Amino acid sequence: MINFSTGGPWITRFAPSPTGALHLGNARTAILNFLLARQSGGRFLLRLEDTDRERSSFAAEADILWSLAWLGLAPDEPVHHQSLRLPLYAEAVKSLLDRNLAYPCFCTEAELERDREAAVRNGLPPRYAGRCRGLDPAQRQKRLDSGEPHTVRFHNTATEDITFTDLIKGPMSIPPGAFGDFVLLRSNGWPSYNLAVVVDDADMGVNLVLRGEDHLVNTARQILLYRAFGYAQPAFAHHGLLVDAEGKKLSKRAGAASVPQCRDMGLQPQAVVQYLAGLSGALPSKRLFLSLEEAARAFQPYALGRGNAVMNMDELQALSARFFRTLSPAGLVRSIRLPDGDPWYALSPEIQEELAAGLRENAATPDELRALVPHFTAREVAYTPQVLKELVAGRPVLGALEALLAPVDPEMRLDKDQTAAMLRRAGETAGVKGRALYHPVRLALTGCESGPELAVLMVLLPAGHLTRRLRAVLEFFSPSRTEH
Repeated sequence: MINFSTGGPWITRFAPSPTGALHLGNARTAILNFLLARQSGGRFLLRLEDTDRERSSFAAEADILWSLAWLGLAPDEPVHHQSLRLPLYAEAVKSLLDRNLAYPCFCTEAELERDREAAVRNGLPPRYAGRCRGLDPAQRQKRLDSGEPHTVRFHNTATEDITFTDLIKGPMSIPPGAFGDFVLLRSNGWPSYNLAVVVDDADMGVNLVLRGEDHLVNTARQILLYRAFGYAQPAFAHHGLLVDAEGKKLSKRAGAASVPQCRDMGLQPQAVVQYLAGLSGALPSKRLFLSLEEAARAFQPYALGRGNAVMNMDELQALSARFFRTLSPAGLVRSIRLPDGDPWYALSPEIQEELAAGLRENAATPDELRALVPHFTAREVAYTPQVLKELVAGRPVLGALEALLAPVDPEMRLDKDQTAAMLRRAGETAGVKGRALYHPVRLALTGCESGPELAVLMVLLPAGHLTRRLRAVLEFFSPSRTEH
């Protein structure tokens, strides 16, 4: 029996419709296909199923291609477009028509809607009633010659269950009554999903179709087409869907988070890949995989569970923070984007990298790191009335620290030991310790309660900056200023 290990090398494909941004449910399917192809020494292919002429757009196509590139999922062949393969589908349908395995259907949308409503009233699944299947050949030809609009349907003659072994779910059986004679070509000549998928997968050499379990019934339809065309049937594997905490499927139409949104949130692409691949246990959760090649080697497709995978954005953000903190100092600097002319760009590359590395543990995203930069580049600190009120009691500490810093070279940076010693001596002079020592110093240096650790601030800021900020607070409370 073929399984993930004994089969292969696997030629997989990801086949999204360019009708919107790439949401995380579809991104997970792409990631699983990519890792499996890489691990088995196969190929990962990309096909854009752009046959929905009303909803497909070049903007969505560009978005999908960007999203896959951001995730690092490069296909091994040029991108395939279904809209450029229409003659191939027409030829395939003609072969079925010539063998009476398909027929033209002239039913109007109104007639089909009435059939669906009748099926619902009778408690039956909606399926085509077969109205045009038995048309007299002469009458059928006359209607075709007159140019009457029509679709082409597959003649489903199956009487036994359609069976196959799913590499994730095991033996599967779909009753032939689950669907009727399904459409192959629409009235505009464009292919249906099931026709195009089978023709394309066979033509592209795909030997494993790995996708969501919501395609199980489509798989039965496609198996019938593989048999009708005489194509080699690929292996099938249907993974559980990506759902929210309430068990609802994540999808574009439901407003699921997309790959571009992950980028805008400052998430790291490696984290998105590892999190989505590891949701069902296919990747170890504690280890960080810093390259796709490393992740592919550790990928365990047989661990993909039959159940759905529950998305937890907090967990993804936590994993992303771990990846963000592994970036090199140069990588951290590249993540900081500020307006032209910001004082940050006046710093030397060496100082920028030193600051970024020193702040690594205080930020989980580029935005958080960027928000810390003004603490080190601002010429002056802005103080709110509340902060000034709190600083009143801290003046003795600030004065003692300012006096200790006065003889230090303004361009010098203190090391950790010097910082600790200076704070200890300032506390002894002012007769305070703990929060009464550290809190006023933090407020004086930053103007806020949160931000970098005090030790980080005092190590990374030049002594002249420290002195200037402390002096600004002390001068604010000086008698001459108060009297003035």
